[in-house]
Amino acid sequence: MEQNKNQNLIPRPPVVVVLGHVDHGKTSLLDYVRKTKVAEKEAGGITQHIGAYEIEHKSRKITFIDTPGHEAFSKIRSRGAKAADIAILVVAADEGVKPQTKESLVHIKEAQIPFLVALTKIDKEEAQPEKVKKELLEAGVYLENWGGDISWVEVSSKTGQGIDELLELILLMAELENLKGDKNLPAEGVVIESFLDSKRGPVATIIITNGTLKVKNHIFAGGVKGKAKIIENFFGEPIKEATFSSPVRIIGFEEVPPVGSIFISGEKEDILEDKNKNFIRTKILGQSESPIRIPLIIKSDVISSGEAIEELIDRLGLNKNWAFVLILNETGDVSEGDLKLANPNGTLIIGFRVKRKPEITNFLINNPNLILLEGEIIYDLEKQVEEAVEKNFLEKPTEEIFGKLEVLKVFNSIKGNQLIGGKVIEGKALNKARVRLIRNEEKINEGKLLNLQKNKVDVNEVSTNEECGLLVELKEEIKVGDFLEFFRKI
Repeated sequence: MEQNKNQNLIPRPPVVVVLGHVDHGKTSLLDYVRKTKVAEKEAGGITQHIGAYEIEHKSRKITFIDTPGHEAFSKIRSRGAKAADIAILVVAADEGVKPQTKESLVHIKEAQIPFLVALTKIDKEEAQPEKVKKELLEAGVYLENWGGDISWVEVSSKTGQGIDELLELILLMAELENLKGDKNLPAEGVVIESFLDSKRGPVATIIITNGTLKVKNHIFAGGVKGKAKIIENFFGEPIKEATFSSPVRIIGFEEVPPVGSIFISGEKEDILEDKNKNFIRTKILGQSESPIRIPLIIKSDVISSGEAIEELIDRLGLNKNWAFVLILNETGDVSEGDLKLANPNGTLIIGFRVKRKPEITNFLINNPNLILLEGEIIYDLEKQVEEAVEKNFLEKPTEEIFGKLEVLKVFNSIKGNQLIGGKVIEGKALNKARVRLIRNEEKINEGKLLNLQKNKVDVNEVSTNEECGLLVELKEEIKVGDFLEFFRKI
């Protein structure tokens, strides 16, 4: 039996993940390879969620996973590496090794997959490939002809330089890895993307790692089951079946399956079993001990976008000492049902690359404490969230304090108007300002500064470390050693 299984094994195409720092030319490289313009279709010119593409070179197929380079997507990059057989570490020849370059190396090592280096943008005048190779050496990447065995190639997405050589290296590495699969088995794979389509329901992008998937097969991933009603190739074209290393989009899950979960299929539903269902749980992002707590709802186009936003919010909360209470993080348009989950006393709602359903307009008008932020660029969100929290969720000051004075001498008291002398120890004293009497760090009473003098001349203000005379309207008797605080109501 085991011998028959081995006889069914045949070489399969490699799955290649492209990793590297933001704007180092990952998507542009794949654009040239597959002769499309994905980069121009992406908001802000960056890839914002995983895409998978299949190409053919010398009658042999290669599947590419294109991953985002922005730092907010570290989880996606890690997931992409674990779904691949081979990695390409992209490093721009004009910029060299950057933070996400090093992070990508960590993901490659954790996934324990072979990799090669593509020095991109080699056509630019600023390109310094020899300098970049030294930086890679310092980062622990030992290139061929530089004391190591890591293959490398200089490429240009504008001129096409090095592209054929890159593809040849990938196919050679695939041969050395002896990648094989069995088409006769039910399909297995990894969910690399998933989202809720308002018209077609739950949608999942799968990389098939073994076996064959057919329309009407029962499917299972991350505790979510279904039946493959529609299978599409990476062009979005319907197909009846797909086999190993192919990236496919599946419609038919009963719910949106978790990204990163193992996918299996079969002809009978009862053979599919997975006890590791992943749930989105309410949790605290940021500083959990902070007294400033902001209820949060995230609605995004795909699950990986929601993950990236969580990571961004968590970092912001730690930096600002805020606690974001995550109520919901799901894909799909912002609906009235989502808003009904919100805390009516105040909730921040983020809609990322999704639409708002018409019925929520009146709901938001009638619930002004629900703050909806909408956007399409991940790195613009942090500033938007920060400003929204400061404007809507932090206690607003009710007064402005100008300065503080120490009472050095009390001259007389006339009908509650007391003439005193003192020294400004903080800020400044302003004529006609409100004053607060402080004794033994306790607030005693409030009044008004009627007149302010310096060197027996009327003035409008006195600065820090300067002495002055004051006529203060205050019912409480002022004593030497007391302090006066100058403020105004806002």
